[in-house]
Amino acid sequence: MRYLPSSPAEDRALLDTIGVPRAEDLLVGIPESLRLKGGLDLPAQGSEQEVTWQMLDLANRNTRFCAQFLGAGAYDHFVPSAIDAMVSRQEWFTAYTPYQPEISQGTLQHIFEYQTLICDLTGLDVTNASLYDGGTACVETALMAVRVQKKRNTVLVSRGLHPLYRQVLATNFAPHDDLKLVEVDLKDGVTDLADLQAKLNGDVAAVMVGYPNFLGAVEDLTALAGPVHAAGALLVSVTQEALAFGWLEAPGKAGADMACGEAMSFGNKPNFGGPYLGFLAVKDAHKREIPGRVVGQTKDLDGRTGYVLTLTAREQHIRRDKATSNICSNQGLVALRANIYLQVAGPEGLKGLAEQNVAKAQYLRQRLLELPDMEPVFDHPFFNEFVLRYKGDMAALQEACLAESLLPGLDLGRFYPEYQGCILWCATELHTRRMIESLVEILARVPATV
Repeated sequence: MRYLPSSPAEDRALLDTIGVPRAEDLLVGIPESLRLKGGLDLPAQGSEQEVTWQMLDLANRNTRFCAQFLGAGAYDHFVPSAIDAMVSRQEWFTAYTPYQPEISQGTLQHIFEYQTLICDLTGLDVTNASLYDGGTACVETALMAVRVQKKRNTVLVSRGLHPLYRQVLATNFAPHDDLKLVEVDLKDGVTDLADLQAKLNGDVAAVMVGYPNFLGAVEDLTALAGPVHAAGALLVSVTQEALAFGWLEAPGKAGADMACGEAMSFGNKPNFGGPYLGFLAVKDAHKREIPGRVVGQTKDLDGRTGYVLTLTAREQHIRRDKATSNICSNQGLVALRANIYLQVAGPEGLKGLAEQNVAKAQYLRQRLLELPDMEPVFDHPFFNEFVLRYKGDMAALQEACLAESLLPGLDLGRFYPEYQGCILWCATELHTRRMIESLVEILARVPATV
């Protein structure tokens, strides 16, 4: 954190300028129960070095996992050192996204390259310069679908979408009295086609399905596209694990009209919750409604290739009520990391990484199913996540894993009552056979029944 010195008199002047009596009044938006009641428990009059040591002691209390089998929207992948080295070059340091093409060709070019790569991966024509995260990308896509479809005010959302994405959608749809968000049930871990067809009508602007969905299953976009398009609606694929694009058919080629989701897996670490990287890609016919920034390639008066912002119908360029988006920033630096990652990997490298994810997830599933308390739940194709039912003591399983510094999969009962006792497991290229065997050995020692 930067050290920003200010005297009490300067603090007072700042508060008076904005008309706030006390600095604490700026925090009224935070629930009282979550606010710090006193000073930090740090040594009085301690030196900077002493405080640093104390903070390191606190940090060392964090559990360091030797292996993680939890995905569910945040995936641990290998990040080549070349990415940190290249993204740290001072040319990329900027206080804000530059708009002036005459001084910003480097930044605009890397965003254009990022856009091109996302279009290649999704099989669609146009994308924007990125969004905050997968959840907000879903919101922007849903609102865009309503704008494109005009006179249609309903968006159907599969319950196979990430539960937190669905919460973000519900929150952002709530202020719009004229818009409806309707959930479509699951059947055997994928979108229930019968329920979908029953809810399709002339008001439906779009249908959003996971690809793969939150339960790891690869939805059949081609089969869903038929009834969705017959009803005049748009099919939107939502991908929370973008590395799956190295293995799956591009959604645009499988029938999706729009694709959105989370691309953090490309060269970024989950850290303690981000930063994330939302993406959104659409067909050319819908490009004028795409939110956020779009960088285009052009020619200058001398015929030289150049890059400029284009189609930026945002609130800072036009009237707020006419803007296609009120999310004001892209994830420039995170998108840059994704760009470098994808170019370092190349098409064959990305495919190879994806195949490793598939192979290791298959091996993990096979080994876990050899345990007497594990049983399969679904039988759909999956990428690097899958669901198994655990018949033993879930709390004992979690405790046993944590005691050995292993992070187990997600207890799905938290989000899906019907899948109580089921675990969403994940394996990536970072998992070795030894890690998987260690997990199996630990689980084998957990008491068999409650």
